[in-house]
Amino acid sequence: MELSLLWIALLVIAVVGFTLQCLLSLKMKVDAAYLFAFCIYFDFFAYFYKLAVPGESLILLIGAPLLLVGSAWLLKPSIVLETLRDQGIWLWGIFLAYALISITWAPSESNGLMKEVILLAHGVVPALYVYLVYRKYGRFSWTIVAWVGLAYALLHLLLGEYSEEYPGRLTLPGGNPIFNARTSLITVTVCLWAPRIPLPVRLLSLGVAMASALATQSRGPLAAFLLANGLYFGVWLIRKFREQKLGKLSRLAVPLLFLLIVAGGTASAYAEQLKTWVESSRFMVLFDRNQLQGDDNYIGRMDLQTRALEKLEASPFLGAGLGSVTPPLARDFPHNLVLEIAAEGGFVGLTLWTFAVLFSLWAAFRRTPVLAILLIQAVGYALASGDFGYNYEYVVMAMTALALLPLKEREGVGIQREALVFDHRI
Repeated sequence: MELSLLWIALLVIAVVGFTLQCLLSLKMKVDAAYLFAFCIYFDFFAYFYKLAVPGESLILLIGAPLLLVGSAWLLKPSIVLETLRDQGIWLWGIFLAYALISITWAPSESNGLMKEVILLAHGVVPALYVYLVYRKYGRFSWTIVAWVGLAYALLHLLLGEYSEEYPGRLTLPGGNPIFNARTSLITVTVCLWAPRIPLPVRLLSLGVAMASALATQSRGPLAAFLLANGLYFGVWLIRKFREQKLGKLSRLAVPLLFLLIVAGGTASAYAEQLKTWVESSRFMVLFDRNQLQGDDNYIGRMDLQTRALEKLEASPFLGAGLGSVTPPLARDFPHNLVLEIAAEGGFVGLTLWTFAVLFSLWAAFRRTPVLAILLIQAVGYALASGDFGYNYEYVVMAMTALALLPLKEREGVGIQREALVFDHRI
């Protein structure tokens, strides 16, 4: 065991030396999409990390990017000042500071501090890494995200298992099918809307990731995905209509018609199998209200959310304090991030959180609409089956949107491009 650790240490030293040589001597530019994908698909890297190294895998998430982030800071110290001038970063900082302060009036046995530490380690710190690296190099390619998403979905499909805890739901060993579903659905959204992804990569990643997500039979992530993408599709159609560009879409009519014919033929050929699969799956509650109201999972979560509302009614302004409606004081999370924040932080905490999310959403729509869809989708995940600590994807999306927004536009000077050269692949 000690010999294997020695070889791993030597490998790490070699990688560090090679990376420094590339960054400092060869002036290599780092694409921030690598860090973004590393954050979002961290379970992929953690799976192999745990096979080789014992201990907590979060060390990898926090420590592995430090070389790139530290180099970016040394090569351009002004990125720290840029970060401190960002109103969106301040909004998130104020909300997180208030959440931390609320622990002082939470019950002494609450686990609020651990919840904030988990959110910081999984979401905030990695998101700041993405922010700093992008502010230095100005490069972000969605093709990288699609490739890593494809690798994650393949890992889930090939090495996933059906455990007794989650019968009939494909899950990575030691994982949760909800996490697997929402991660793969992020890949699907990227492949649907992100620009300049090569068509073979786009279609392959889209198909594999959708198969991965459906194999989990997770209903909340699927509902959030459909809502976010449906909303943007409607906005996209209205925009094309107002710009009088719907006529240009006529060239897509023949390929779409061909795809519809192929899909219809396939569905007809396997109609019985598809009907059996749908009726026996957990997705039926999305189409049958009676099944939804009789679903044990749904009933249990409604009970937990009712208790969270009672906490909010008891302390509506400041809330009951971080950790007061979650374990160990309660038997489970409310499974609704807004209710959890409202119950624990009151309307003050909920207002601060809302301002931070809306500012980030505005930044996403201004610069990269696919990030706006991902942010809405990730918040939807949190409303359907989320909690304060482990629902971190929306924080990564939010801070990435802030990074991609040019400084002049953020400061209200206008929409002129700043001196930083942005990668054409965004």
